[in-house]
Amino acid sequence: MSLSDSWIDFSCLIAFLAIWYGYAAFARRAAKKRESLSSVLIIYRVDWMRHLLERENRILDAALMGNIEKNISFFASTTLLIIAGTLTALTSAQSIHEIVQMVPWVWPQTLDMIQIKVMTIICILIYAFFKFTWALRQYGFASVMIGAAPNADDERATPEMKKVFSVNAGKLIDQAGHNFNSGMRSYYFALSVVGWFIHPLLFLALTVVVVRILYIREFTSRSLKTLTDGLSMSQYYLDNQNLKFKK
Repeated sequence: MSLSDSWIDFSCLIAFLAIWYGYAAFARRAAKKRESLSSVLIIYRVDWMRHLLERENRILDAALMGNIEKNISFFASTTLLIIAGTLTALTSAQSIHEIVQMVPWVWPQTLDMIQIKVMTIICILIYAFFKFTWALRQYGFASVMIGAAPNADDERATPEMKKVFSVNAGKLIDQAGHNFNSGMRSYYFALSVVGWFIHPLLFLALTVVVVRILYIREFTSRSLKTLTDGLSMSQYYLDNQNLKFKK
């Protein structure tokens, strides 16, 4: 493997990180100006908290929160198992290198480069684990807020107090949702790194494909259209139409 080959590999890695960060920044800005899953879901989350205050029995809300936390806990624990698997692959880098050397059309790479590629996947998974666990904690914070919510017949709770609670509780759940979404994105981008073991250009091509898939799902999917069409029943959205989708 020549020095130029190494530079191509590292250049693709830098491009990969730039694309990942660039898409995340783009998604945050775009969500403030147009319909997206994140900009629509926060409206539903605020409405959920508003309706929670009107219910005397909140078993449904507790069940929903528990189900969400269980799903995130599954991804967090699964990520740990995958990290353990990739660490095993790191110790077997020599075997991976030997297999790669036997395939004539695979990009030439040294043992050190194989280890760097495995370490890249490990770092992405560690990032995902931190995002999942932070989202899990934030949902725990939201559960505390729900537990402290005033009862439906509490005369001391003014309409303004209820409005403040529903908005803040909804935003806290939304923040947890964003962190969970970041963890899921990490999984998608980690899959594109697999193409790096074959060829740097395939690595970049798969990264672009991942970005395309994420964009379609977040900004043009049928699920988004269904959620957007349902906003006509949202009181929070109707009361704040002048804000559009800005958060």
